Amino acid sequence: MKNVFIVFITLILFSNVSIGQSVTVFKGEKFEGAIFSMIYENKAYEFLSQNERFTPTEKEVQKFEKELRCKLKEINKSRVNQQKSCPVIHRNLKKYFRQYSGFIDNSGKKYLLVNFLWSDNFKENTNDEFYNELGDWRKHWQIWFDGCSHFWNVKYYLETDTLFDLQINGVS
Repeated sequence: MKNVFIVFITLILFSNVSIGQSVTVFKGEKFEGAIFSMIYENKAYEFLSQNERFTPTEKEVQKFEKELRCKLKEINKSRVNQQKSCPVIHRNLKKYFRQYSGFIDNSGKKYLLVNFLWSDNFKENTNDEFYNELGDWRKHWQIWFDGCSHFWNVKYYLETDTLFDLQINGVS
């Protein structure tokens, strides 16, 4: 009986450690983000488990951030959903939290999918009666509908330093 108890406790501790290590919060000089490992799962978003994935390194994230500052204005020429109270994304990069996830396309090229979340929308108050951990960008991949340029994402090929597939949420 004692051995069963030890095995049970070990399994519980091991599962908590591996779950806790699937997301790493990372602060750069001008940004804060969460790196989602290749083992991160979220049953609500099957694309996270149906694609071949890798865990981005801090070095890859830094490389992306450097290229983003240089190239975002160019791919954001049309400024979709960035009017009136919706911010122009390339002018407000400091105001977004980031989420980084790594994928490998069908040709074997590694790319990052990076979510941008307007930081004013994420004032954490765990004492709030409506607080829900699922909305914590540091722990769970976020998908938002609408919200204009307060929520957007872009992909980045690591090998060629190419930003692509800029997606800015709609306005409702």
